[in-house]
Amino acid sequence: MELFLGFLLSFIILIFGVFKGIYIGYCIGVSFLIFAIIAYRMGYDWRHIFTSAWNGGKSSFVVLRVFVLIGLVTASWLIAGTIPAIVYYSMQVMNPRYFVVFTFLTTSMVSYMLGTSLGTSSTIGIVLIIMARGGDINLNLVGGAILAGCYFGDRCSPMSSSANLISNLTNTELYPMLKKFRRTTLVPFLISVLIYFLLSLNNPLEIHENTILRDIENFYVISLVVLLPALTMLVLSIFQVNVRKSMAVSIILGSLVAMFIQGAQIKDLLHTLILGYRLDPINPLSKILKGGGFISMLKPGLVVFISCSMAGVLQEIGVFEKTQGLFRKVKTRSKLFLATAGASFVSAAFGGNQSIAVVMVSRAMSKVYDRLRVDNYELATDISNTAILMAATIPWNIANFVIATTLELSPVLIVPYAVYLYIPVIYNYIALKKSERNS
Repeated sequence: MELFLGFLLSFIILIFGVFKGIYIGYCIGVSFLIFAIIAYRMGYDWRHIFTSAWNGGKSSFVVLRVFVLIGLVTASWLIAGTIPAIVYYSMQVMNPRYFVVFTFLTTSMVSYMLGTSLGTSSTIGIVLIIMARGGDINLNLVGGAILAGCYFGDRCSPMSSSANLISNLTNTELYPMLKKFRRTTLVPFLISVLIYFLLSLNNPLEIHENTILRDIENFYVISLVVLLPALTMLVLSIFQVNVRKSMAVSIILGSLVAMFIQGAQIKDLLHTLILGYRLDPINPLSKILKGGGFISMLKPGLVVFISCSMAGVLQEIGVFEKTQGLFRKVKTRSKLFLATAGASFVSAAFGGNQSIAVVMVSRAMSKVYDRLRVDNYELATDISNTAILMAATIPWNIANFVIATTLELSPVLIVPYAVYLYIPVIYNYIALKKSERNS
């Protein structure tokens, strides 16, 4: 009964925090204390409880190092003009008649290169929604396409903190895991592109004067050279170079481009890498091109660490063993996938955070996969197709709420149009059922 009340109270606190705009780390910290107190009341001493929390938190260290690098990469790409150039060239090739499908494809490309859904929404996402606001088009449709595209890269980019977290928690190698993801990615992606193409035909963008391209040209040196940090990152990922090494190379190249092409001073470069990229408020691009830096990753990093620490306490008091009893009747691969999807939805709804969902599902389902002799790469793939994507379909989960807020749209009304978030779940379940019938 105490555990049930603990989960209920934590759920209320997290939902309250999301809707009030309170930093989710504070809410998760309170949830951690709730379960620590429950563990103490169950007979565990405080030293044992915090040892379990520390052991759980340590599993996040590999991911936290990637978090830091992501912040540095984003900052270096901004000051180097790499992200502005991506925005510039993307907008140059846009056909207004196919704006919706262009929106999905562009955000998918940028999210893959950046590896962050929030970074994508706050750069190219804002540009696209600004264009949509002036173009007499269904904003919720455009917002849904942006939300869906943001999570394409968040799910399968080697730079994605979510992908690195899954790899670490499931004890799988990153690049072989991402290669496995492709098998369940291509068809849902193409189906999504087709749907957005059809929606585009009845929802063209009405072109009005837009100064973003001119502003970028005036403030940055735009050439193929400034794309070098991103292209290098892409090439190195194709050759499966260690992601941390790839990021380090990209940061160095970004810094060199910033100094020798954009004319940045060393002190400005260092300031940007640590505190993030900020333009003068009078610059018309100041609200669009910003972010990154070491400091920017401290808050999400703390969320992941506390989530893993809380999972360590929950594992110690036997919560995951009890939940595994719910899956005793799971005997087939398709039912296993459905069980993972159900656990993902509940965890994402309860936790209000994508990282919590990933941690909870990996801990709760790992032994079930072992029992059915399904390897960890399949577990990682299923988590990527469920926990990562389903979190963004829940309006109060920060995976959705923050992006919707950034775009100034309803987190509820954009979900029906974010088709890529739920097509992989449907497609992969059907594929597994078909495979079972043919075997």
